[in-house]
Amino acid sequence: MPAHHLRWIEITTLASGLPLRLAEHTFSGGQPGPSVGITAAIHGDELAPVEALRQLAARLQSAELRGTVRIVPVVNPLSFQAQTRNTPQDMTNLNRVFPGDRNGWLSEQLAATFVAEFLPGLDALLDLHAGGALPTVDYAYIENDPDLSAAFGTKVLYRGPGFPGTFSHVAVSRGIRTVVTELGGGLLRDREYIARTVAGLENALRHLGVLPGEVTRRTDQIVIEQLDTLRPNQGGLLVPGVGVDQLGEVVEQGTLLGTVYNPQTFEMLQELHAPHPRNLMILTRGAATRVEAGDYGYMLAPV
Repeated sequence: MPAHHLRWIEITTLASGLPLRLAEHTFSGGQPGPSVGITAAIHGDELAPVEALRQLAARLQSAELRGTVRIVPVVNPLSFQAQTRNTPQDMTNLNRVFPGDRNGWLSEQLAATFVAEFLPGLDALLDLHAGGALPTVDYAYIENDPDLSAAFGTKVLYRGPGFPGTFSHVAVSRGIRTVVTELGGGLLRDREYIARTVAGLENALRHLGVLPGEVTRRTDQIVIEQLDTLRPNQGGLLVPGVGVDQLGEVVEQGTLLGTVYNPQTFEMLQELHAPHPRNLMILTRGAATRVEAGDYGYMLAPV
């Protein structure tokens, strides 16, 4: 059985006097192998990956393991507690300020300490994300290792520019084999996406040689190089026209994706339509949800 060690990565002291620290679980196998880091909840409203890591950790307790697996299930405990995308104390998106600044805002200090404490010694990084509290998303990034990204088992793989200041970009710049996943969110199909995340993690660990067994390969994967976001320019109640069941499917130009209504007067404020001749659905909202102008409404790719 692998040895399990829990340590705390100390960040700073909060205004309340309580410590800000991150739990890191290390599972060490009895045979040499790669060191793999797995992270979640850089955005605190992305809960499904945290539960997936809890389930994975339980499985690793009795797994035949080579090398080490290091898991930090909640990278931003402050935004996790508030269930927000940004750190409440400074309203900063943690995944836009890496590699951080030890003399900067609280989020920048967190980023700088985490980079220094977690990345050294890693051969591979699996960074887990989701759609957040309201939208549901389904794809994985191709960073610097297409085979590792494919091993995670998503139907859609995105090879294109990411956002500056992400944790994954720092890992890639250091030569660490990296994959970023975007799976789940929105709660409607939570169990399914948690199960898929656990299965994807185990398959990726088999691909890396950490777990034994044959690597499963999908034959229907699609690589996209353009990813468009449709954001409402009116806030209100967004009533979906397409459901979560259409993620990974193609809808035709002009398809009504969703309608924004004034929740008090019931006035129709905006309709969001599929813009391209053929649109591969990447992110959607499966239920009536509130939106602000500029929120993530839908993500799609022209095919």
